[in-house]
Amino acid sequence: MEYKFKADDKNVRVLGRTLYRNDIRYLGYSCTAVEFIFTGTKVSAEIFTDWELDEPWKAVFQPYVAVFVNDSEVPYKRFAVDSGTNTYEIFKTADGKPAETKIRIMKLSENAFSKLGIVSVTTDGEHRPTVSESCRRIEFVGDSITCGFGIEGIFGKDNFMTSQENPWENYAALTARHFGADFELVSWTSIGVISNSVKEDVDEPATDWLMPPLYDYTDRAVEGYLGVDDKDKEIWDNSRFAPQLIVVNLGTNDKDYTRGVPERVKAFEDGYKAFIEKIRCKNPDAFIICALGAMGQELCPQVENAVAELSKTDKKVFSMRFDVQLEEDGIGAEMHPALKTHRKMADKLIAKIEELKIFG
Repeated sequence: MEYKFKADDKNVRVLGRTLYRNDIRYLGYSCTAVEFIFTGTKVSAEIFTDWELDEPWKAVFQPYVAVFVNDSEVPYKRFAVDSGTNTYEIFKTADGKPAETKIRIMKLSENAFSKLGIVSVTTDGEHRPTVSESCRRIEFVGDSITCGFGIEGIFGKDNFMTSQENPWENYAALTARHFGADFELVSWTSIGVISNSVKEDVDEPATDWLMPPLYDYTDRAVEGYLGVDDKDKEIWDNSRFAPQLIVVNLGTNDKDYTRGVPERVKAFEDGYKAFIEKIRCKNPDAFIICALGAMGQELCPQVENAVAELSKTDKKVFSMRFDVQLEEDGIGAEMHPALKTHRKMADKLIAKIEELKIFG
């Protein structure tokens, strides 16, 4: 007997900020996922993606999905999603015999380059949504580093491709797994606080897509793709996840604009402080760690200044510096941190969290 169901809250557990519209569960942000348990032999999923590109761009920007089985940290499979709506085999038992199996379908590619929607899931046995076994929750707010951009590529050899993007092995996911915590990523390539990444001859900030306004929404990008008016876009209800810890890793792209110019540097510090105040307003009880540095520490003093000012009245906000990546550790595509650097970043963040005794 076949069981075909929608990826709604009654049928699946949802991980990360996802949008559910028109009976489709849209996975935009990195590491967004759905999870369920079924008793049977096989699972398939009908998946839609917005990308309709010809080669060579298709290979560059195709969305990628990972499937995890029974709490394994190693994907059971990892595959690219073709344009349009197609049905994909998600899982089947090795011996063809029914078994109770936990399935997690996770988006690996980031929101900036691909969006996908789970139209339906089909099993040959009864299913139920999983229930989180963790009371620990971490939110990570960041840019391409937090998306796992280029993590599996090699600088000087590879240009960016979504096939080499792996947020499951970045510093954020490694940290969350260390603590057995549920987590969500609110991250976007090239994004900043007062300016996105700009070329060195550009003297105006790029302000069309900044993190402070993006943070307010469940998934502003997906709704923009769907043609939803700004006034109707879904505001994210922070109580739906309520993290005990929020890690902010922003400033890497702002430095492309600030470039040591005093008034720009001051504008970043002021904008950064205001953004952390916004995060605090939406998450009154969370610890906040403001981290920066893996791709340059130019704006670390401004992050530390903002935190020092905030900490006069807020005793749960802290700063830390990631060490700048080293060539001997390998450099990923387009000069982004590679796997070894992400492991070092995770180790340093884990040590900070343990020092603060956030999880006891």
